[in-house]
Amino acid sequence: MGILGSGLRDGLSLHPIRYPWAYDLYNQAVANTWFPNEVQLVQDLADFEKLSDDEKHALKTVISYLNPNELLINKSLAFGIYPYVNAAEAQLYLSKQMWEEANHFMTFEYIIETFPFDREEIYAAGFGKKSLADKADFQNKHLDVMLDPNLDIYSLEGKKDFVRSLVAYNIVLEEFGSIQALWLA
Repeated sequence: MGILGSGLRDGLSLHPIRYPWAYDLYNQAVANTWFPNEVQLVQDLADFEKLSDDEKHALKTVISYLNPNELLINKSLAFGIYPYVNAAEAQLYLSKQMWEEANHFMTFEYIIETFPFDREEIYAAGFGKKSLADKADFQNKHLDVMLDPNLDIYSLEGKKDFVRSLVAYNIVLEEFGSIQALWLA
């Protein structure tokens, strides 16, 4: 049995560990746990007041873009990847990564609540931009492949489709998304 599959009863035992790298990633992620409300924003608030209107706009735009993206990442992990992973150690890591994405989302919520931001303005800032709509169309095309109930994860072609879509979706979401957020600002 490989790391990919769709057997619900597969991967219910951690030992023997078949993928030490996944178990190591899980342990690193656990050691790196932090909580948004532990971050003191007093100095950040003081620095925010010194920003120009353009700099404040840029910050709001970046936050408006990144906040919902954390939940999109979480959904792609939960619905597009997790169901196809059989190894317990890889499932542990993905579960921890989903928690991390939720924690990142809550961090942006903490910032939105703490700073003098208009919540509606923040949420509306990223919508209506053609570049974001094009990016979402590209991502959804690849996420749809991973969510397709007819995806045959056991065939070589199905595995290729899955990995191709996994890489395309997540690279665009994570890497280009961060660059795009800065560009939009």
